[in-house]
Amino acid sequence: MPNSSASTSVSSLEQQAQPTCSRKLRWLVYVLLLTVTLGQSLAAILNSVPLQSANDRSRWCTVWSLVEQGTFQIDTIDARAGWSSIDKVRHEGHFYSSKPALFPTMVAGLYWVIKTTTGLNLNQNLYDVAHLILIIVNLLPMLIALVLICLMVERYARNDFTRFFVVIAGCFATLLTPFLLTLNNHSIAASSAVFALYPFMRILLDREQRPLYFLLAGFFAMLTCCNELPAALFGLMIFGLLFKANPRLTCLVFLPAALVPLIGFFASNYAATGGWKPFYMYYGTEKYLYEYRGVPSYWNNPQGLDQNLDSPLVYLFHCTLGHHGIFSLSPIYLLTLISWLRIGKTKDHVLRPLLWISLVLSVIVFGFYLSRTGNYNYGGNSAALRWMLWLTPFWLISMIPLLDEFSHKRWLQILGVFCLLGSVFSAHHPLHNPWRAPWLYTVLQQSSWINYEQRPPTFERPLTTWLASIPEPTPEILEPFVEFTGPANDGRLIKLRLSVITSDGTNVAKHLRTIQVTRFLGNEKVETKEYLIDVPAFKAGKFPQDFLRWPNGNVSPAEKHAAERFFYGMPRARKYNPGKMRHLFTPLRDDAFRCQLAASQVSVTIGSKTAAEKKLRYRTDLWLSDQIPFGIAQVETSVYDESTNLLLSRQTLIVTKTSSVIRAETAEKP
Repeated sequence: MPNSSASTSVSSLEQQAQPTCSRKLRWLVYVLLLTVTLGQSLAAILNSVPLQSANDRSRWCTVWSLVEQGTFQIDTIDARAGWSSIDKVRHEGHFYSSKPALFPTMVAGLYWVIKTTTGLNLNQNLYDVAHLILIIVNLLPMLIALVLICLMVERYARNDFTRFFVVIAGCFATLLTPFLLTLNNHSIAASSAVFALYPFMRILLDREQRPLYFLLAGFFAMLTCCNELPAALFGLMIFGLLFKANPRLTCLVFLPAALVPLIGFFASNYAATGGWKPFYMYYGTEKYLYEYRGVPSYWNNPQGLDQNLDSPLVYLFHCTLGHHGIFSLSPIYLLTLISWLRIGKTKDHVLRPLLWISLVLSVIVFGFYLSRTGNYNYGGNSAALRWMLWLTPFWLISMIPLLDEFSHKRWLQILGVFCLLGSVFSAHHPLHNPWRAPWLYTVLQQSSWINYEQRPPTFERPLTTWLASIPEPTPEILEPFVEFTGPANDGRLIKLRLSVITSDGTNVAKHLRTIQVTRFLGNEKVETKEYLIDVPAFKAGKFPQDFLRWPNGNVSPAEKHAAERFFYGMPRARKYNPGKMRHLFTPLRDDAFRCQLAASQVSVTIGSKTAAEKKLRYRTDLWLSDQIPFGIAQVETSVYDESTNLLLSRQTLIVTKTSSVIRAETAEKP
């Protein structure tokens, strides 16, 4: 039975509110706001691209593997183009997602039902299945959570400005909105937190000690913990307060309900890992820091924000007021902060216990992540400080006492509108993809105020040709060579063979080398040419016109230009710029080659004054490896229309045969 005195106090609070519109009219407004939210979010999900980031791909890989292969091992799907993820571990010779197993297991059960009943699957119907799952696991729970927030503000807020402000903020101004488009733990954790908060508030604030409320509070509080492990503090706080209110129902109803997701968490984790410890708790060990087929784990050399460059003080600033700041990206939470600071002056407000719970949770969780100095990456490349997102419902509720007290003040109304404007902008700026840097991060980066990019290794000498080195003949290999293969525009195979010739009697000087270039189209030899290279000039980074030698003076300017253009890799001379380190699999061996990217591009105008002129942009991308003769593993040439940026043609040649693979310690670097 509900406590009559508590019900009377809530009723008296509602009478003091003196609302300007009826409850029926308010609910009409709520329904309209929820309808707009539903339509907007549904359109965003249906227009989204699945597998947007390594984070959600990691979970999707587990979902696919469980249903399609009956295993948590993700080796097969991780090797498929577009599915691979850096969020994985190497365990007993197999790849596994580093994410806790419960949530992907639940989604796998849903996928199995969809596949069994409709025939749709992630192989042939990726978009349809992914969108349907996201609607069920993200959008519908979030919509129900928003309905519960409407019920909360109706019951505990004292005026219409407060009610409408909180509901509008929940619908449009939180950074949970863009995460509806991706398979993530933050959305379900935030929804679960609301599902636990509502019955908890009915028990604690209204004294309505119904068994159903204890059951819902226990189940969803623990489900929140299973999806956001720092939320274990929330579960402990709820348990302690409910045990104080009613020990019997807490032990007989709350605890058994909480055990259901907890058992599911440990059972799924044991099935995935063979132990009770989740994979992500092995961060920094050999499970993360592995090398497979010549490719090291991303976590051996993390990039960008994952480099952990900031000091604790800088990290604190950017987590609050900087590029991933809670208050800079979502200024509505300034109202929450002010409400916390005035907590001593809200003794008569029914929500005062919730303010304390929200404040304690936020400070401890935030402090926990600040203490993890080895993981200062702001949650990676995402639109929010995402490990704090599950606290969103607590922050929305916490601003109610402040709004109730000062909603009639013009300064608060103006402040609230501007805070709402900034928060809505931040929530909708990444609406098509939450796995991108916040708009404030982009502004600071473009202004050169921050820089987390790792500069690529520089070349030891200028690279002026697509060939990175000239191999030296040895007694074992007199004529080192390399062959490249790729498709021609007509579908036939192109083969290009480069070799150092030592038996033609030309190399009378030790500093000269003869390079023979043979072209094949299909199985037919098309052309063979020989070029004499001044090796010291080549190694000094001179341009082809400076390192090519012509002992036969009978060479036309057209032949010289053709030779220079061949060595440029483009129509005219330009140096190549160094790029990032990458790994490339080739037909030469099972292990990948560690390569450095390099690229250059030039624009040329074709046509004449009498004919229509056309400006083209030629781009050449190189994959440089010092373990392959001539130092090149792959070359890709692309031609674009300069005015439209339309790709006109592209040809990729990859190494398929060499005289030998050079040892890394003796290899020559450009």
